[in-house]
Parts: sequence; C-alpha cells; structure tokens
Amino acid sequence: MEIKILNLTKAYGDFKAVDDMNLSVADGELIGLLGPSGCGKSTTLFMLAGLTEPTSGQIFFGDKEVTKVPPEDREIGLVFQNYALYPHMTVLDNITFPLINRKVKKAEAIARAEEMAHLVQLDGLLHRKPSALSGGQQQRVAIARALVKKPQVLLLDEPLSNLDAKLRVETREEIKRIQQEVKITTLFVTHDQEEAMSISNRIAVMKRGVVQQYDAPQAMYLNPVNSFVAQFLGTPQINMFEAQVTKRGVELGGVLLRDRQTLEAAGKPIAEGTYQVGVRPESLELCEDGFTVKADSVRMTGRDLLIFFKIGATELRALTHSDLQLRTGDDLCLRVRKNSLIIFDADGSALLKC
Repeated sequence: MEIKILNLTKAYGDFKAVDDMNLSVADGELIGLLGPSGCGKSTTLFMLAGLTEPTSGQIFFGDKEVTKVPPEDREIGLVFQNYALYPHMTVLDNITFPLINRKVKKAEAIARAEEMAHLVQLDGLLHRKPSALSGGQQQRVAIARALVKKPQVLLLDEPLSNLDAKLRVETREEIKRIQQEVKITTLFVTHDQEEAMSISNRIAVMKRGVVQQYDAPQAMYLNPVNSFVAQFLGTPQINMFEAQVTKRGVELGGVLLRDRQTLEAAGKPIAEGTYQVGVRPESLELCEDGFTVKADSVRMTGRDLLIFFKIGATELRALTHSDLQLRTGDDLCLRVRKNSLIIFDADGSALLKC
C-alpha cells in the first residue's frame, strides 16, 4: 500500500501542529517520523489513522482518498505507546479481539491469532495474561493484535518508549523483522534518533509541524539540509561553532581546519566572513600532520573514547576507538576528515560540505 500525503495541515486556532506536509511512502517501506516533543509527528500519525481530522490537505492510501474515511474503514493496524492491552484477557483473547468484533468465526480467529503469535515469537504464551509478560512481550502482543486484521498499513506511536534500554534495542529489531516478513507499509513515531536510524528505510525529521528533511538515514546523517537536522541526528551530537572563512580557508581560533584550495574544489564559492560550521566528533581523526590540542577530559563509552578539548575558547569533542592510550592533559594531533566539514548560512541552511 502506497501512502501519499498532500498539503496536510492541522491547525488549532493560530497554532499549526502540522503545516503543509507533503510526503510519499512506497509500498512496503518502514518510515520513521522523528523530531522533538511537540513537532507534530503524533498528530500526523493520528490523521493517517483517522483519529484526528485534518484542517486541510489530502491523504491517499493507494489510489483511494481516505482523508474523511472513518478509522475502522481505513484498513490500518494501530499500536499505541501504552500497548492498550486488556488486562483481564489472555494473550490469545487480546489478539483475537478485533476479529471477534468483526464477527469472524471463533475457529478462524484462533487460527489467525496463533499464526500471528508465531510471527511475533509468542508461542507458548497464549494463555498468559499481560501482567505475566515482560514489556517487550506485551509490545509484541499489541503488534500481533494490530496485524491479525491483515491491515494494509501499520502505524506505531512511540512503540518503544516504555521499555528499558536493552529491551528497546531487542524490540526495535523485532519490529523490523516482523515488518519485513509481513511486507506491510509502516510508519512509526519516535523522538529517539538512534531508534529511527537503525530500522527505517527513510526518515522524516520534523520541527514545529514542518518536515525539515525526508531521506534515507545514512544520507541524512552525512548530508543534513540544515543545522537543525545536523544537530538532531547523531550521538554524541555534532560539534557546531562559529568559524571564519578567510583567504587561507576555514579557520577557528587561528587553526586552519580546511585550506582554501579544498574549499574551492567543493564547487561552490563562499565569500569571506563568519559562518556556522559543523563537524561530527568521529570526523576528527588522529594524525601526525594536523593541529595539536590538549585533552581537557577523556570519557570511555565502551568501544569509544570521547575526548573533550578546546580550540581557543571553543569547546569541541572528538570520538576515537577506546584502545587509544590517552589521559586527561595529554596532547594529541587532530585533523578534520575529508568531505566532513559542513558550512551553514545565517538561517541554518547547509551551504557546502568539504
């Protein structure tokens, strides 16, 4: 099922929760709606589900416009943040409930529920009640219940936010596996960029109701269209600072980060002046012929070392492998990796990557 969103707007008085959204989702894609709280991602999902009526715009599922179609007639499966399982019912009863509601014969409903339980790896748990399940298992019951109706579209609203860190990783992989097996067009809402990047085919990053960028995760990470997207994606966060473009190139506190020749070879002339510049911590690499700084602080994050240092008064971070023998106060020589320094203009739009 292909989805098309055309000029979709939801306004509450003068406030636009979603502002003129245009988005297309290919059949079988898993799309992440990503952004900070209040950016409009859940409102978008609820408009797709039919639970919130748009102020203007159109929604198409395939060739059919569903903008004003009731939720029960949209052929969607919806999974909420809190799972919304019936505590007095068994897993089997929870999964069969939508089918029984649709007057499906009990034997067929049970057979389909068992098929879904097998898909989400809940075999052997069908006669337990939700209180006897882990958070991840409850989430899978909710997904099985959404899928048992054989919907054309699966909508997930912050599906992992109630799980602990380990379960979040395990369950997001389960969601991806299930989605690929069923080949169902899926949209899920999250504020966790790592979650969105790990399982999405494409991500729509939103800010104040407006889609900032819609792209594959790696393409968006490497080529953000503006400083908001650059700062929203990535852990640890991208280094953002003011630097000068001079005759020598890109300079920060007298340190040459990129020479003029490389800057001009990037293909777009940049006038001299002060610009906002971004460099991801992993793009600052150890070398023998770069600029020397002192490690103000060194933190081990498992496989990585996060190194804090300054160039002039500007605080920066570099990320390197944890097998490096480095302590606070040590000197180290760094350089910016090729094609990883991003220059932004005054309104935050990406101008050049070099």
